[in-house]
Amino acid sequence: LNLTLPDTITLPDKGRDTVYKCYVDKAYSMALAAALLDMDADTMQTQLAGRLSYDAQTGYIQYYTPTEELTPGDLSEFPTDAQLEQTVRERLKKFEPELADTSRIVFSSTTYSSTTYETNVSSKTVDVTPEVNGRMVYGKYHISVSFDRDGNVTALTQQYAPLKEGGTKTVRLADAKTVQARLDAHEFSANIAQQLTGCTITGVEQAYYMNAGFNAEGDYALYPFYVLRGQGTAADGSVQNFEGIGYALAG
Repeated sequence: LNLTLPDTITLPDKGRDTVYKCYVDKAYSMALAAALLDMDADTMQTQLAGRLSYDAQTGYIQYYTPTEELTPGDLSEFPTDAQLEQTVRERLKKFEPELADTSRIVFSSTTYSSTTYETNVSSKTVDVTPEVNGRMVYGKYHISVSFDRDGNVTALTQQYAPLKEGGTKTVRLADAKTVQARLDAHEFSANIAQQLTGCTITGVEQAYYMNAGFNAEGDYALYPFYVLRGQGTAADGSVQNFEGIGYALAG
């Protein structure tokens, strides 16, 4: 995919932004998981032993209910999106109000059948992505909570670590010339479902990306990212939107 950054688009933040460090805190991670599961942290670790795992290197938590213990049903039998969003935000609010107020939430469902998304549903999942400075965070920085028909949590994937207080530094951002060079080198990852022609970039947003590994200073870090949005023409003549992401750091 060959893309050109139009001269009419101005890159954000005047050439500078912030890199954030994160830290691993077992007590914090366990307390957050307990809040989402609506349980006491000590009770959670005792009752869910064998189904709850904690990664000491990342602070990530995983909880699951075996598939054979789930009772599928029609999607209409599950709590609504609004009800689940309220449940998750209320539980987050008890733990950390800012996290509840600044997270983006989307929904999905898991079925036993590939033919329909309305029947034979085993769980409904709420995907929570905390924002930083009002910006979207890509990569390993999200929480997924799955519910059954009765509103009980059946699974939790917590890939989230708190930001380190004072753990920031100011960095230079790539200018338009550097961004174009990276586009020419195909260093941006594009989210395109089908082959498109005549693609044009219509806008640029700034976001962050959470590294999956440790940075040179031994901590996780959120790095500034550019999100390029645009349009192209599909084989059937329809106009389709696309998104591309890439590092915004200079050099």
